[in-house]
Amino acid sequence: MNYKNLITLEELERRTFTPKEIERIHKEANERIAQRALRELRKEFGLTQEELSTKSGIPRTTITKIETGAMNVSVGKLTQLANAMNADLKIQFIPRSN
Repeated sequence: MNYKNLITLEELERRTFTPKEIERIHKEANERIAQRALRELRKEFGLTQEELSTKSGIPRTTITKIETGAMNVSVGKLTQLANAMNADLKIQFIPRSN
């Protein structure tokens, strides 16, 4: 195999998409990661959406919308969900790579 022709993912993105498209793709990917993290944590704690709803005071339909990305969620609601699962909420600001 000729490895001289391999390029990084970042280079492939630059060759394929505009900077605005790359920004949108990364934003959507990060949102999906957060949604998946909430769903996985809920399942790790052995909770159904209904049980998490009861513990957090957030309607089950809202939890479904958050987990599927159909609804943006506030830090307040994330805090409620974290408290209901006896977990800490961690928010990070990470420098963008331009």
